[in-house]
Amino acid sequence: MSPSKGIMVPRNQGEEFRKALVNMGLFDQSRKIQSDQDHVYLPINPLDETSLESLLSVGDFQEIVFEFPEKEVLPSGEELLGRPLRFEMVGDIAIVDPEEAKEVASIVMKVRKNIKTVIAPLGPVEGEFRTRRFEHVAGVEKTSTIHKEHGLLYKVDLEGAYFTPRLGTERLRVARLIQPSQVVFDMFAGVGPFALLMAKRGAKVIAVDKNPIAARYMRENAALNKLDSVEILEGGAFEVAKLYEGKADHVIMNLPHSAHIFLEAAIKAAKKGGIVHYYSISPEEDLYGRDTAFIEEACKKVGAKFRVIYKDVVRSYAPRQYNVVIDFELI
Repeated sequence: MSPSKGIMVPRNQGEEFRKALVNMGLFDQSRKIQSDQDHVYLPINPLDETSLESLLSVGDFQEIVFEFPEKEVLPSGEELLGRPLRFEMVGDIAIVDPEEAKEVASIVMKVRKNIKTVIAPLGPVEGEFRTRRFEHVAGVEKTSTIHKEHGLLYKVDLEGAYFTPRLGTERLRVARLIQPSQVVFDMFAGVGPFALLMAKRGAKVIAVDKNPIAARYMRENAALNKLDSVEILEGGAFEVAKLYEGKADHVIMNLPHSAHIFLEAAIKAAKKGGIVHYYSISPEEDLYGRDTAFIEEACKKVGAKFRVIYKDVVRSYAPRQYNVVIDFELI
């Protein structure tokens, strides 16, 4: 074990810095992360001036030379499969494409030693509770796990309540817009990945979900992370929104297939100057036009004015379809 370059960051920012380093291609994958009671030590590739400036935007850190243990070198999925290995990790569960489930499962468990279970979806997310059924493919037969994201822990049952880690970067983007003591209304909160991250930023959060399993897990997750500034309500977004009209600094509408139905309620819940974070599944040929028209129509009906302040593609969803976000401010 020989000394190599790294950075020292506060323990509560370790995961945020790790993801930033990975995204920038600066994380040294050949060595293991180390930590103590107060800090996390991350192995890095050499920093240039541009990457140093980008990393400083994440937070304060100290460049160090540290004896990082080398990782055991395992064959990559590409080497074993002959093509990129595609799967999604939630805690210690891997979700694989059903068309290649059996072939991929053994490779996933070989190259990712922390994976205990491999499952494949039997169909899309469906129903008013947004649930999905899975087939057990390999490992321990289960759909429940604990997932860690941005320093928070989430109990998840993948068949009982929808959850995807692919929105982790988007959740962090929104969280960075939140100021302490602001009011956040999360209309379709699930097990709480948006809501609890906002509460961690010091916001007062009203989090709603119609699915009783999601609401139960959200309460458990709030307790697990010792976050008591979240008001968790089980019920429909329309009914709850009426109780909070004109009170929210931020409204989160993470129901991409049908959020447009709830736009009037969301707009009424936001105060003047408030921001609505609206998510949709859009075709490649019209990423924002249809949804901007929905927003215009809803604002007109309730007598509100708005301006779009941000829009982007969050992730690919299906061939020629994308999960997009439009942030708009009421003016």
